[in-house]
Amino acid sequence: MTLALMLVFITSCKEDFLEFKPTGVVSDEDLNTVDNAEKMVIAAYAALGNDGLLAHQFEDMWVYGSVRSDDAYKGGGSIGDQFDSHLVEVFSLNTPANGNANLMWTYLYAGISRVNDALRRLQSLTDADYQAQAGVSRAQRIAELRFIRGHFEFILKILYKYPVFIDENVPKPEIIKVGNREKTDQEGWAYIADEFRAGVNNLPDSQADEGRPTKNAARAYLAKVLLFKAYVQNEQHQVTNVNTAELEEVVNLISTVEGTGEYALHDDYAKNFLWEYESGTESVWAIMRSIDDGSPEGRGNFSTGLTSSLGPGYGCCSFNHASQNLANAYKTDDNGLPFFDTYDQGAQIETVADVQANNIDPRIAHTIGIIGMPFKYDPNRIYDETYSRVPGVYGYKLGMKDQELPDCPCFRQYQAFFSISRNTDQIRYGDLLLMKAEALVELNRLGEALIIINAIRERAGSPASTSRLVFADGTPTGKWKVNPYASLGSQDNARKILRWERRIELAFESKRFFDLVRWGIAGETINAFFATERTRRDYLVDGHFTPGRDEYLAIPQQQITISRGLYVQNPGYN
Repeated sequence: MTLALMLVFITSCKEDFLEFKPTGVVSDEDLNTVDNAEKMVIAAYAALGNDGLLAHQFEDMWVYGSVRSDDAYKGGGSIGDQFDSHLVEVFSLNTPANGNANLMWTYLYAGISRVNDALRRLQSLTDADYQAQAGVSRAQRIAELRFIRGHFEFILKILYKYPVFIDENVPKPEIIKVGNREKTDQEGWAYIADEFRAGVNNLPDSQADEGRPTKNAARAYLAKVLLFKAYVQNEQHQVTNVNTAELEEVVNLISTVEGTGEYALHDDYAKNFLWEYESGTESVWAIMRSIDDGSPEGRGNFSTGLTSSLGPGYGCCSFNHASQNLANAYKTDDNGLPFFDTYDQGAQIETVADVQANNIDPRIAHTIGIIGMPFKYDPNRIYDETYSRVPGVYGYKLGMKDQELPDCPCFRQYQAFFSISRNTDQIRYGDLLLMKAEALVELNRLGEALIIINAIRERAGSPASTSRLVFADGTPTGKWKVNPYASLGSQDNARKILRWERRIELAFESKRFFDLVRWGIAGETINAFFATERTRRDYLVDGHFTPGRDEYLAIPQQQITISRGLYVQNPGYN
């Protein structure tokens, strides 16, 4: 009976019921307003801060940039604690099935999807309406979105080499048909560079809203992309050529940024890593963070939520420890210069006694927690054995740049973990200047490079940078000695000096591994590191870097499966 009544009802209805618009449903066209487009732009910005504890650490990539290098050990409670990160650290055991690498891919493309959705809305609107209603040009908003998308694409490129490039013009049903080898390695870099060229051409010199990119931020990011692009790689990831024309453009872009006078090195190195100085004179572009903003846990930096120590006021989770190799690299000779080839021999920097017994570059005290020394510039908080979770496996020395003291207004506990609302710098001026110095060295303009490198070293040893590095009675915590170079010597020697300076200046800022790959020396550097470090850390027994494979992560197997085999796996993972 019920079935019969249903048939009568269906056959007696007019066909126009198919055109009925349910209450509360908004059509796609109705969303194409300036107001809604602006909201979608904000949603794209919000994706920048959607990094998290486990896999998608895409703003502070400590696992991928530091732990994969000679700077850091994974840390945590055991080898099995965040085991996917252990696989990444030792290389030889890593496979395309790594779940964290798959989640990283997924979250980065979620951000790109938000950007593309916003761009589709912008395409449907007119320049006049946008200017009149939003008070900003449509071209500027498009440039902002392309900048954000370029940022996500840059991360995908340095992680996977051959990502899938999808813009707003690809219909959503067609996305699954786009492969990851439609562009060559160099074409991929050129595509990302164009995202930032749009910013150079269409972004303003300044923005009313902090965090929106400016023309200078676009110049800086374009220079960064071109620096990577200039080191031409073959299919085995070997550097086969260095493009001097692109290095010239890197120099010109950064010189233009310098010429505006918008940025400068902080007088005190510490100011780069303290909440109260965020968005300061050295911050070129950063991810905005917040706290007490109405959201359940704030928009803090969750990507470093596992890296806090077990010291008072913290409690979890002791990830991201400094390697012994890195600690030893801060030793200097009687002239205040690095030991280079012999730095990892002789005295081992373990405790404050070692820091006081040897000439030391003071940047160690800004970067690494060392037993017997004040933690994060607080002379009443002395770092001790209790700060490390399993020192028998990972040692005692945790990274410190991404930490804040528990009494900071920026500090927030959520569940068992912690976050800070200090903005996350993606490009700081010191890094940018060293990019310029690198390009100058490769162009054999050594005199110009020397000026930059010495400025960085002079800031590191300045009274402003060392004044915080004292005990409660005001005595220095270390035998600080870092001096400028008289010259860089030959071009090969200049490369050694430049690469050393990037390591010491930018340690624990997730740059090191990607620098090594760009220079084409990842294999030799990391295997030499394993040869010594496995005698110090038994858990590295499986550590081995295979050149031609391990420079990049595998394309996640789950993504290859979803693409029905369209995506091509990176070399060595088949």
